[in-house]
Amino acid sequence: MASHKVRIAARLRPRIQGEVDDESVQVHRASDDGTDQSFITVVNPRDTTQIFKFPFSSCYGKDSTQEEIFENDVRPLLDVVYNGVTVTIFAYGVTSSGKTHTMQGTRAEPGVIPRVVRVLFDMMKHHSRYNISFSVSYMEIYKDEVYDLLVNRENAPKLPVRENDAGMVFVANLTSLPIASVEEFDSIYNRASKHRSVGATNLNRASSRSHAVLTIEVAMLDSADNKTLTGKINLVDLAGSENNKLTGNDPSRMAESAAINKSLSVLGQVVHALNQGASRIPYRNSKLTRLLQDALGGSSVGLLICNIAPGIKFRQDTLNTLNFAVRTKNVENKPVVNERDNRPQPKPHFAAVATQPAPLKPAAIALPQASTSNNPLTIPSKPRASRVPRASCVGTANTFQSFSLNGNGSSLNRRRGTRLQNERVEESDNSTSMGIMLTEKEIDERISKMVEAEVARRLEERLKEKEREEEERRQKEQEQRAEASGSSQRSPSKRGQDVSLPSGILTPLLKKHTDLDNELKLRLQELERRLDRGNKELQLADVLSPTSRKKTGRAYVALARAHSEKGDLQVALDLYRKAETYVPDNIKLKERWILFIVHVFLLKLCYEA
Repeated sequence: MASHKVRIAARLRPRIQGEVDDESVQVHRASDDGTDQSFITVVNPRDTTQIFKFPFSSCYGKDSTQEEIFENDVRPLLDVVYNGVTVTIFAYGVTSSGKTHTMQGTRAEPGVIPRVVRVLFDMMKHHSRYNISFSVSYMEIYKDEVYDLLVNRENAPKLPVRENDAGMVFVANLTSLPIASVEEFDSIYNRASKHRSVGATNLNRASSRSHAVLTIEVAMLDSADNKTLTGKINLVDLAGSENNKLTGNDPSRMAESAAINKSLSVLGQVVHALNQGASRIPYRNSKLTRLLQDALGGSSVGLLICNIAPGIKFRQDTLNTLNFAVRTKNVENKPVVNERDNRPQPKPHFAAVATQPAPLKPAAIALPQASTSNNPLTIPSKPRASRVPRASCVGTANTFQSFSLNGNGSSLNRRRGTRLQNERVEESDNSTSMGIMLTEKEIDERISKMVEAEVARRLEERLKEKEREEEERRQKEQEQRAEASGSSQRSPSKRGQDVSLPSGILTPLLKKHTDLDNELKLRLQELERRLDRGNKELQLADVLSPTSRKKTGRAYVALARAHSEKGDLQVALDLYRKAETYVPDNIKLKERWILFIVHVFLLKLCYEA
């Protein structure tokens, strides 16, 4: 799969009235200087004799227009969106450097967002074979929490950031509204922009206090092939990094500034880790980097608009911004085409061997690459495998095509896909011929009959085993009773032969022995009944799941408490025993049972006294 580096476009805003500018930041464009490279030079604030040079693919000075930036760097990416690829454009820079103006603009000078929407709708006529629909979602990250801007901010809950089975990051419960025209989008966007968190500081009277992410999704349904291409463009207006010594923030603004600076710091850590080929990329350290994960080392095409300010007080911030841009231009993405097959797939037999789907046709899309030659400040990128989770290619729903910039590779992959598909057709024919000409329904019926017969056989064996154990237990009890009755009959005769006693002396003893024998029999019968009940309870407990056992045990404990309070101690004791059969390993229940038995014993002693 071909890689695509993040493109960089640097823009220097004009000087604001009252701002001190010593012209230490200069923009050199290839067309102006007669060279084949654009770059920005900045005088080192610590050593004025040293000048830093930052080469980028696109550089714009103070006189640049919104249309110029859009036509040169943004518009070529809209063709990529219509090929089913995700594009992410984000503006980065210090506070009051012109990020929001570049992305939103004004009515007289519309920015990137309104121009993108207008051109996307205009491009529909060039794709008449598709049934195209648009949808929009808008969110902000405020103090590292995600909020939906398309709902009323007073009722807007914090939204969780999650990851699906294919490794794609998304925001759960985020509102997505369909749009049918540019006017409908303008109405929705203007209303939602009023919900965004904005505050005044010494450096910017309308400073953005949150990161805003606008997503426009283009769904293209091909009725002929019954497939859907889904292109996305994420337009991100990042909050600016702030120097609290200059902003004059109050405590609430300081908390917002701390959250902004922390998220931007994590963004720099992610870029650094990607350039170093680290084994762990800290995407999860911030909600911002989680949402930009696809644009930084992921499967989308990325464009960073680097906004810088010309004032002396912004000199160090300008250097930090340009250094971040230099590191970002070395980040490699591996774009994929988001394609979904809408045709219903035949249900495979459960015994069928799972096969990999045929390779999808690579997308032959030409994208301009950022230049990295003559760049003394960049770190040479090493070929490495991306550590961002790839979109899953298993199954036919929500599958992704590999993104390729080489037309020859397209034909080679197409030939390989055809060969593999033919091999799979032959394998499926062989598998059906081995089925002894049975339909799937007949196979399922036979399998169900065999399963039912096996279950019935095992149940019958279990019942027979239980009956056999019960019969053995009864025989042992009868033998023990017979031995006890025989010994009781033989012992009086032997004593009668040895010693002759007067008549009437043994009558009270025999009567008392008979009473004890009857009481013993009653106790044995009671024990047998309890044993039978215990066996039934154990059988029932074996059938239940662990959760059901706990619930049943708790129910018996609650009943035992109720009967104990009423004074039905024997019933409560039986209920505690039943509860113990369901949760035999519960130590607290055993301790409670022991205490209850002691309580019953003490009560009996009190009654007898």
